[in-house]
Amino acid sequence: MTVVAVIVAVVAVVVVTRDKDPREFVAEKYRRAQQHDQANNGLAFLATGAPAAVAATIAKATDPRDKRSTGDNHYLRFDDDLVSVAPHAAGTLVLVDSFANGTRRHHAHTSTYGWTSGTAAGDYRGGGSDSGGK
Repeated sequence: MTVVAVIVAVVAVVVVTRDKDPREFVAEKYRRAQQHDQANNGLAFLATGAPAAVAATIAKATDPRDKRSTGDNHYLRFDDDLVSVAPHAAGTLVLVDSFANGTRRHHAHTSTYGWTSGTAAGDYRGGGSDSGGK
């Protein structure tokens, strides 16, 4: 019986402390701002804190694969998503994109980090001869 209780407790801790999905976290935490949505499904949200603080809050809750900043603009990289956090009026604009769309949208910054819009295999240009390797 004690072993079962320990297993249940461990599973409960893992489920509760599991990193949140960035899309879900941003949608729950910040105010939706459709008027600031971007082309190709860039979903906009507004926050009252400074960009660095907002980016840190999102990163702490979601555990991005990488995070970078250029000036006051912050970028959080996930497997499928890219979250950009930037100054807007008296607060912050959070933009949630698919990773491919986000890296294209923010190419001027994300390309300097080595982030590309394709997968590792998709970025491979190939090579070799056009004579079938003969």
